[in-house]
Amino acid sequence: MSPRPPRPALLPATPTPARRRAVLLPGLALLLLLSTAARAQPVADAAPAARAKATAPVAVRTVSPEHPPELLKTLTNGDAVLECLVDVDGEVRDIKVVSETHPGFAAAAEEALLQWEFKPATLDGHPKAQRIVIPFEFRLSRDQMLASVAGRPVFMEVTETIIPAQQLPQWPRPVDFFVPRYPASLAGTGKYGKAVVNVTIDKEGKVINPRLVKATYPEFGMPAMATATQLRFAPQVMADGRKIYVSMDIQFDFEAPKEKSAKEADPAEGKAKKKK
Repeated sequence: MSPRPPRPALLPATPTPARRRAVLLPGLALLLLLSTAARAQPVADAAPAARAKATAPVAVRTVSPEHPPELLKTLTNGDAVLECLVDVDGEVRDIKVVSETHPGFAAAAEEALLQWEFKPATLDGHPKAQRIVIPFEFRLSRDQMLASVAGRPVFMEVTETIIPAQQLPQWPRPVDFFVPRYPASLAGTGKYGKAVVNVTIDKEGKVINPRLVKATYPEFGMPAMATATQLRFAPQVMADGRKIYVSMDIQFDFEAPKEKSAKEADPAEGKAKKKK
């Protein structure tokens, strides 16, 4: 008979150590409680320093600048930004030009700014000098532009009947004719075209109420309308001797100005080169 396999030995079970409960001594518990409370306590901010009270200059009297005459003739709008010192008496001093689209605008703005009056800036209730920057805009409305060119108001209400020029036996012709100025904004572009303006001829032969009908480029519109207001016609008279209002369209042509050669721009320089 084959021997029986040996029985596995039974080892005694290892006793599981008893769990220990954490016990806080009364003194230690009180110490931890105080420590936690100390960490949660917000830190008191230091007393804020008193801030100085300041106010900026306030304009109490302003004067609008006049549009420079040389730029009014060319119907030019623009801007100028000036910097100045407002002293403790509220007077303007030490004006400086920050930027300008044309020197004429800066000069006109400075002349106007010198007439401004201010309530001076203050610090803790005491007046103080302070530098400020003031922008000026030069914008002419359509009515202002045309009135400036014509030297009179050009828009007015007409309550009488206006006769279309097509119904007259003869087409009205201007006594004097003017060529519109080519827009400066299109200089060097080579653009050309036309603009058609509808006008009313009053009983004295003056042009009123110009209206742009169409234009090859928008820039042609205002010069064409400005030129139309300068035209003068013979008064239109009916067979019975009555003077009438007449409406008609006028076309203005625009051609790009030719660029001058170096010789044309400076004849002296051209002659000098020719001698060489």
